[in-house]
Amino acid sequence: MSLANDFAMYTDEIDLIRAQNRVECDLYSIIACIIRERKHSKVISLRDVSARRGTEFSNVFKGESGFPDFVVRERVASNKASILGAIEVKYIDENLEKHIDQLKGHLNSYKKVIFTNGINWQYYEDSIELKPIWEVNLGTISNGKITWYKDNNWKTLLKKLDEVEWH
Repeated sequence: MSLANDFAMYTDEIDLIRAQNRVECDLYSIIACIIRERKHSKVISLRDVSARRGTEFSNVFKGESGFPDFVVRERVASNKASILGAIEVKYIDENLEKHIDQLKGHLNSYKKVIFTNGINWQYYEDSIELKPIWEVNLGTISNGKITWYKDNNWKTLLKKLDEVEWH
């Protein structure tokens, strides 16, 4: 079974990141793995644009808040493929509420945004009120330790990710 569908593997990997390499970008491969194994994977293209800079080729990815970590595009082999949304990742211990201005800019630019620190997952659609369409918490951090919730939150997350209509 892959990490994208196995909660124990996922939590182990998150714990290893916190112990071995405390950086946001270490979450990117995990997030990409999960998204690429969801129901819509055959009709979307997930592109990591976190290291992009303003060039003629990459300016299409740049939004009001700069470059997100990922853009979700239609699965067409062209730089003119439609951008369907974005995914913004924060480090595991980051409070997502501290980055509300960045989220606001991404929503203005990409209309659909998944916002996560690996523990708290939120999905937004073009929303003036900045309230998530859904939110799933996989655990809590207290005194530097993650307490993971039961597996049913994980199943809820996977179901919610499968329900995102990128088109």
